[in-house]
Amino acid sequence: MSSLLPFLLPARRHGLAGVLLLLQLAWMLACAPALAAQPDDIVLRRGMASPVQVDHGVELLIEEPGEHLTPLRVMAPEMAGRWALYPGKRINLSRQVKPVWIRFTVNNQADAGTSWLLAIDMPVLKNIDFHQVDPAAQRVLSAHSAGLSRPTQGQLLKDPTPPFPIEFGAGERASVLLRVQTDTQFTVPLMLWEEKELHAKRYDHAVAMGLLFGVLGVMFFYNLSLFIFTRERSFLWYSAYLLSIVLYELVITGYGPFYVWGGSEWLKARGYELFACFSFLTATLFFRHFLSLKQATRHLNRINQASVVFWAVCTLAAFFPSTRALGLAIALGGIASGVLGVYSSLYLSIKGNVLARYFAIAWITIIVATFVTLLSMFGALERGWWVINAQHLGFVVETVLLSIALAEQIKREKASKEAAERESLRLLRKVEQEREEKILAQEHALSVQLKANEELELRVLDRTAELKRAMENVELANVQLAKLSVTDGLTKVYNRRYFDETLKKEHDRSARTGTPLALLLADIDYFKKINDTVGHLAGDECLKLVAATLARTVGRSTDLVARYGGEEFAIVLPGTDATHALEVAERMRRAVEEIQFIYRGRRIPISISLGVVARVTDPHRPVAEFISAADEALYGAKGAGRNRAMLAAA
Repeated sequence: MSSLLPFLLPARRHGLAGVLLLLQLAWMLACAPALAAQPDDIVLRRGMASPVQVDHGVELLIEEPGEHLTPLRVMAPEMAGRWALYPGKRINLSRQVKPVWIRFTVNNQADAGTSWLLAIDMPVLKNIDFHQVDPAAQRVLSAHSAGLSRPTQGQLLKDPTPPFPIEFGAGERASVLLRVQTDTQFTVPLMLWEEKELHAKRYDHAVAMGLLFGVLGVMFFYNLSLFIFTRERSFLWYSAYLLSIVLYELVITGYGPFYVWGGSEWLKARGYELFACFSFLTATLFFRHFLSLKQATRHLNRINQASVVFWAVCTLAAFFPSTRALGLAIALGGIASGVLGVYSSLYLSIKGNVLARYFAIAWITIIVATFVTLLSMFGALERGWWVINAQHLGFVVETVLLSIALAEQIKREKASKEAAERESLRLLRKVEQEREEKILAQEHALSVQLKANEELELRVLDRTAELKRAMENVELANVQLAKLSVTDGLTKVYNRRYFDETLKKEHDRSARTGTPLALLLADIDYFKKINDTVGHLAGDECLKLVAATLARTVGRSTDLVARYGGEEFAIVLPGTDATHALEVAERMRRAVEEIQFIYRGRRIPISISLGVVARVTDPHRPVAEFISAADEALYGAKGAGRNRAMLAAA
């Protein structure tokens, strides 16, 4: 098999791939130096020997509207100035609906008798015209066509990804002209195959696709039958989601427009947007009913409702002609849905929802699988069977996991129903027993009356104890809720609102009692550089480490550590004079400096600058002036070189 000759153009029209667009862009930025360092020439190999080399790079020419260029016309000498050379392994074009001509020359140094086929491994291109030409004689040696808008009868091989023969012997050169056209952004990956290897690869691929659609089809009909018999809406939405995955896979593999709806030009043009939006819509509705988001926390319910409305609107919009706005909406919506789906399921998992764990694993599986596919497209991973079919396998694993989750749901509901029946039987037996005791009590009225009074008192005591325990639980829940309302979500120290309230109280107390009050403002040095060089995730971990270190360094329960804003922290030390406040500040500075922050195999140094103000407060001066003094000291510390503590002027 030859190595990859990809022409990668961004595919924002690909709705489901939008889930990983953000990860894709991050990877491209991280790998940009390595990509730029690759050799300019493109080499296609069969196995490990006899290279077939592309001479002088690859050139592109964009055909203007109304030109209707022919192969002989684009080879004319006067057209030479319109060809643009794109050396290297990747050609990225912006949104391009005009026809694009691609030309290159391959030098065959392979063994004699080897037959070569040029395969375009992208089944959703609208028009593909292949020409093998003789530039010196200005003539076309062979021509073939393929694409969604072309009939399948005239194609060399009946397959969604069309191959074209390149006829040249050992030691000869062959010039190739390709005219490619599609409705929006497109990818044109070109691979040169030895003919026998290509047929073997097509057979393996067909078997894999048969297994894929077989598994998805079995899952669909099985869950649809479960809905028919149980009337459980989760099975209905899961069946709809499975159907959307089947339709989406039919589009991206090319089997849909090639075999299923080949006569429908409307579906060929809008299949991407329609089935991508439909798959997100059904996934969101399944997620809603499967995890009972109506009874979940309010913010998860609102997030899900907004997602349902968004994808319903996008699905309706997909019935109309494709626009750039719709493609962008699908891409951004895919990113948001992927992130929110993982967040919601992980949030519910942390809250103890076992079923949410299945959804989180399934959703992360398809995200990782799609990411592997993207890495393969960009050349970061070797194109093997597992890598090429990663997304297809991800869908299979996802559907199996979700089916297991539904089975687990049935099991839990059955267990809950059996428990309710056992409780009902127990209560019925208890009622019968009480009735017998009442009949016996009639024979011994006086003794039974006394016994009844005693039992009544015991029941009152039990109910009173239960009520007391319930009140204690409510109070405990209120305490926990109050704690959450004053805690910063990222760093787990107190938030700015609680800091403002506490500082105001301590400021008034210092003025009233005459005891000193100290305020420390700490700022992480060069925090923006950490974010810019290693990323915002590393920045978040840095904030957590610094917050935990500061909270651990303060020595008294009355001291307060709060996140003041961004990378700034505020420390309130009641009853602390300037000397001791500076000691605490220096202790904090050293503790932060000793943090061993290792991220992605390298240590990132961390330091802080601190501004300190400590004095007995004046009741006639506002708290803002007290904070301003600490802030000026902080700026003084940063101006003096950072990684130090400075006391505010008296």
